[in-house]
Amino acid sequence: MTRHRRRALLAVVLAVLLGSAFAQDVEIGSRAFDIARNLRCPVCVSESVADSSAQIAQQMRTVIQERIDEGMTDQQIYAYFQASYGDWIMLQPPKRGVHLFVWLLPVLVALTALAVVAVLARRWLAASRTPINASAEELARVRQLLGEGGPAGGQEARPEPESRDS
Repeated sequence: MTRHRRRALLAVVLAVLLGSAFAQDVEIGSRAFDIARNLRCPVCVSESVADSSAQIAQQMRTVIQERIDEGMTDQQIYAYFQASYGDWIMLQPPKRGVHLFVWLLPVLVALTALAVVAVLARRWLAASRTPINASAEELARVRQLLGEGGPAGGQEARPEPESRDS
């Protein structure tokens, strides 16, 4: 074998070995990233620890990785951060206490809106079923306009503007 082929073969072998080692680190890193996506960055506005480039977020990602290396479960890691920062640190607050109200508020608003729409629809339907009282003159005028195509004398029918008092 020539010198170039040996170097190329050595490079391929090293790449394969490093690739398999890197794949294991990526697997562990992806778990840490998944956990970090559910934690709020303490200094950023509406940004997760995974997405933030702040120094504290980087430190938190390191702590997450250390806890994973220690064999802690995801729930234990979340509990660790909740003990340090409170429930606020979670991007999705737990469904208990005051946070339960936050989870239920959209449902309550939707049910209230449906109830209001149902009451209004019932009123509108009831109002549409009530008969309209018209005088004999008004009925005669409507019948004349509809039946004969217009008033006598061949003039076009022009409705007179009326004001309604409600």
